[in-house]
Amino acid sequence: MSSGRRLSRDNALIILIDFQTDLAMTVGSGNIRTLLARAVDLAKIGKAFDIPTILTTIGVKSFGGPLFQELHAIFPDREPVDRTTMGILEDNTILEDIKRSQRKKLVMAGLWTDFCIVLSASQALDAGYEVYVVADACGDVSIEAHHAAIRQMTLAGVVPMESFRVLRELQAPENHGNFPSASSAR
Repeated sequence: MSSGRRLSRDNALIILIDFQTDLAMTVGSGNIRTLLARAVDLAKIGKAFDIPTILTTIGVKSFGGPLFQELHAIFPDREPVDRTTMGILEDNTILEDIKRSQRKKLVMAGLWTDFCIVLSASQALDAGYEVYVVADACGDVSIEAHHAAIRQMTLAGVVPMESFRVLRELQAPENHGNFPSASSAR
């Protein structure tokens, strides 16, 4: 694994948290279609670079609704982990998937920034992981709530990013090899 600060296909794990149809109705921090497009970009980047990607949902039948079809289409043979916990590291299935990956750099995005991401990112930092939150692939009830959550996580040690930067880091010169082009990952 890379010991550097940059993401690579050998050290990163992508976690897409609760991109669900009914939860999306509460997002007021920006255009939900744009946010979903950035999440789809991350999923495609994960697939193109063969980076393990974990999909989660919460309360599919009670309040969250199904995973967006656009994400399911990228990983058609994978069912998201429908957790019952607030933070993703509290779910044994997800925790074991993370440990099994042997990756130390967790790239997270999800609905909502404050509710879904802050607690999960905090738990991951406490467990010794490096956490990267893709801000343009996260939403919240308001733009203020989204920015406050990003500030809180940044102060705690999370690295904020945007989706295209994830792709740029994976294509950096030190990540040499036969990597997909930018157009094939988008």
